[in-house]
Amino acid sequence: MRHASKRGAILGLLAVVALLLAALGLVPRASGAIAQSASSSSSAEKSRTPEIKKFNELADKKIAVTGGAMFDKFALEHIPGLKEENILYFNNNAECVGAVVVGKADTFLTDSPIAELAVSKNEGLTILPEKIMDDKYGFVLPKDSPHTQELNERLKAYKADGTLEKLRQKWTSSDDSKKTMPEQGWNAPKGKLIVATSTDNEPVNYAVEDRTCGLCIEVLEMAARDLGYGIEYRNTNAGSIIAEVQSGKADIGAYSFSITEERKKMMDMTEPYYDGGVAALVRVEGYANGKDENFLDGLAKSFERTFITESRWQLILNGLGVTMLISVASGALGFALGFVFVLLRRRKEGGIADKLIHGLEIVMGGLPVVVVLMVLYYVFFGGIDIPGYIVAILTFSLIFAASSGSIMWNAIQAVDAGQTEAGRALGFGDRDTFFLVVLPQAARQFAPLVVSQFVSLVKDTSVVGFIAVQDLTRVGDIIRSRTMEAFFPLISIAVIYFVLCRFLAWLLNKLAVRKFEPKDGPRTIKGVDL
Repeated sequence: MRHASKRGAILGLLAVVALLLAALGLVPRASGAIAQSASSSSSAEKSRTPEIKKFNELADKKIAVTGGAMFDKFALEHIPGLKEENILYFNNNAECVGAVVVGKADTFLTDSPIAELAVSKNEGLTILPEKIMDDKYGFVLPKDSPHTQELNERLKAYKADGTLEKLRQKWTSSDDSKKTMPEQGWNAPKGKLIVATSTDNEPVNYAVEDRTCGLCIEVLEMAARDLGYGIEYRNTNAGSIIAEVQSGKADIGAYSFSITEERKKMMDMTEPYYDGGVAALVRVEGYANGKDENFLDGLAKSFERTFITESRWQLILNGLGVTMLISVASGALGFALGFVFVLLRRRKEGGIADKLIHGLEIVMGGLPVVVVLMVLYYVFFGGIDIPGYIVAILTFSLIFAASSGSIMWNAIQAVDAGQTEAGRALGFGDRDTFFLVVLPQAARQFAPLVVSQFVSLVKDTSVVGFIAVQDLTRVGDIIRSRTMEAFFPLISIAVIYFVLCRFLAWLLNKLAVRKFEPKDGPRTIKGVDL
């Protein structure tokens, strides 16, 4: 069985690597610099013939949008005959770009600077030449926030003196050397503002190594410095920014939020910091992925962009550390709590404690993990300033306690009642009978199942990015947003998860499961020939 398990692990790893190689064949390769100038980008656009020629041809097409944006509503209002089922929602820009590249979607509706950046990094993509609609982007704040008016005054002043236009030119230019942020640590006599953002939205807001940067970030930091506030960022999923603001977890939401009357009814929206527009990203007609690049060159470039550029391997290590912290802490606390559940149920089977614990198991087993996580973070702990990773540990501890406790209880129930009677016949009390006779036999049954459940827990932690925790999966999203290459970073993260889960399963089996296995070797009975 152990040899079969090893063979299965090797085959699984080979399968993941095969997916990586297959994905690499689908990734279009950017030529030249990562970002092109406005003029070179425009000339490149002229030489790219789009598969879809006009905006009104999108009625029967699949349209990709990011969750939390307003492009779905825009599409339904401005594309006659478009059906809601043709709108596909994704977590971030990189996923939308990837969907268009491989044909899962026909177009990606987004902000014009993001579309231009995607085109500069993907030869197989272009933008519909016709102007679709102007748009304005602002910051979001809780309804009737005391910071709205003072922030609006600063934005009006920056627009009047030309500061906003200078920053727009800086962050949308091709010269990355100019895209630097001012030094932090300014005097902040009025305290600190919590800013919810998502660093997957280059050039509006993204991250370089550990520094949050981008157009809206510099505008906001400039305003905060002039007003006497400090800033602390909560990096979360784009679709969770508004929830962070509305729940009181954050004072300001910074992203490319379109200023709409509907949003103004639910929250405060500032004056615009950027006048942009809606762009439709589509495939280039007849483009062949990687046509001028061999496989090894493509592999080397993808590896460099994912791990080496901007020292992104450090970002991955940090994300891996967060994943390990949440997984190990949740596993240890959850197992201990699950065992406490077992002891409580033993005291009086069918009693109140037994029924409450059984009810918890049903609830935790019947709800999606991400729903439980977000309810605890935004509702139960909504008014409490508590780090997201602490909420994640508490959430997954409860989930693991419910599942591991149920597994242990069922295994204990399966031990023959005669074993308990035999223990008592030998003079053991109830406690000793349980711990010395029943539990060791039950452990042989539940140990491998609990280990398997823990490995599933590690994989389930991949959703913590929804509550502003920068784990391994969230780091992968950030890297994909910078490279605009959805496949290699995604498969790389998958390989890391696979290796991590296999290692943890091997380690726990070595330390715990095999301890309860029957010992191999000859068995003899004194005075009897076998």
